[in-house]
Amino acid sequence: MAGFQLNFEVDGWGDVERALADAPRKLDVAAARALRKTAQWLRTHSSREIARELGITQSPIRHRYNIYSQSTAREVKLWVGLQPIGVHYLGTPRQTRTGVKVGHREYDAAFISPMKSTQRLVFRRKGRERLPIEKVTEDWEGPAVSALERWERRALERFMELFEQEARYVLQTA
Repeated sequence: MAGFQLNFEVDGWGDVERALADAPRKLDVAAARALRKTAQWLRTHSSREIARELGITQSPIRHRYNIYSQSTAREVKLWVGLQPIGVHYLGTPRQTRTGVKVGHREYDAAFISPMKSTQRLVFRRKGRERLPIEKVTEDWEGPAVSALERWERRALERFMELFEQEARYVLQTA
């Protein structure tokens, strides 16, 4: 059960009036900090769980998250790009006789690009002709949405914890 308690030690009514007059501004600051930290916490834990479910590293997942915070708007937006991930982010591509293997996944009729690039991109022909080709991608929207929904439920509890910590800090450092 979440609760909040304020303790004042003052030597006169002037101190009480000053402390109470400044409290709303300080609590706004505490709320903005708690919101930003909650969004960062949500990004960390949800990307960790998604990467574990997909059996890949967290790096390609974390790059899909953006946090937009405005302390004056009293809101924080956590944007997650759910476009399919290129399979070259999922591991080191290796050419096989039947296609390309990346980690534990196999992609039939795929090939590693012979282009000069720092990354070994994986492509597949769209038809029987030499061109056009398409980049091989892996869909991760389903696991991502379910993990984000699970962690979103916990985010309110985490916000309350962080808000209590931040409020205690800003009210004590006066």
